[in-house]
Amino acid sequence: MIGKVFLLALLVAIASASPLALDSTTTDNYGVAISQFLAAWKQMIPCGYAAGNIPVMSPLTNDFTAFNFSRGETNLVGNVSNIRISGLDDFIILSGSFNTTTQKAKFDVLYPEIQILGSYALEGAMSLLGFAFPVRDVSLINERFQQLRFVGEYTFGQSLTNSSGLRISEYHLQFYLADVKIDNWDLLLNIAANDYANSWSSQIIDLAVKLVQKYVDELLAIDVIPSVDDLLANVSMAELSQFLSNTAANWNSVDCQVQA
Repeated sequence: MIGKVFLLALLVAIASASPLALDSTTTDNYGVAISQFLAAWKQMIPCGYAAGNIPVMSPLTNDFTAFNFSRGETNLVGNVSNIRISGLDDFIILSGSFNTTTQKAKFDVLYPEIQILGSYALEGAMSLLGFAFPVRDVSLINERFQQLRFVGEYTFGQSLTNSSGLRISEYHLQFYLADVKIDNWDLLLNIAANDYANSWSSQIIDLAVKLVQKYVDELLAIDVIPSVDDLLANVSMAELSQFLSNTAANWNSVDCQVQA
């Protein structure tokens, strides 16, 4: 039960309300609790939390992961190694609120820059528009996502399966990416080819972010909201708020002083 609620807390906390415009007269105010949770999360992740089996997440690292992907005419085998993702603790809450009457939270969160370093290798065949072509790539990764901003809102309602539980009854999310800097280096290509590939990749990511916006809520409805609602059905607002506050207190006790 606690493990599931903790997962829920992480999902909700990624995009949540700030200390602004909160009703502090209620002791079980979700807005106050999530504000405490986020502040503790930001301080804790450069150190991790051993008691909760939470690893260091800023930077987030991965020494080696192999993969084998096959779908239709596409078959790719490879690995990623020495991955380092930094900037996950450097988020800024631009604005936010939680209304205790309507149970609606609004948020505006900005990551100034998230950088991904590492390397990958893959080999196989890829199918595109009915044509299959060979793929071989050995690259160093250096990618920076700048001014990544999440703006949205969500409303708590009564669970449809448990009258004392919660669910997300309404939600809306959009995200924006001001710029993406791709400076990868394919060891099998020359300078001109690498420059072209990096420029093309940056443009594709920028276009994809814009095109996906109108589908974000639909994707949440399919991949996120049902799982979150299943977890929320087990807790009341008071229980969720208390859990967030208690978790924040536990994380703060670590007194993490590491700078990612």
